[in-house]
Amino acid sequence: MRTVYQSTDDYGHVLRTLKLQHEDRTDPVYLGLVIREREVLFQTRESASRDFVLQKIKDFVASNSPEMSLQPA
Repeated sequence: MRTVYQSTDDYGHVLRTLKLQHEDRTDPVYLGLVIREREVLFQTRESASRDFVLQKIKDFVASNSPEMSLQPA
């Protein structure tokens, strides 16, 4: 298992994609995580492309980010 993508957004979430390669399988499995203060807020495990998992992470963050009207000016 190795990290193939990691970033931190403006709200302190760690966005991470891990690649899991099993010896008996030719296609890798990607594990997508969104972490904040050691708590996993979102997790997905897909036998799909890295970009697909990244898009799922971005969709989760976008749907759970505070509304612009609630942010201080």
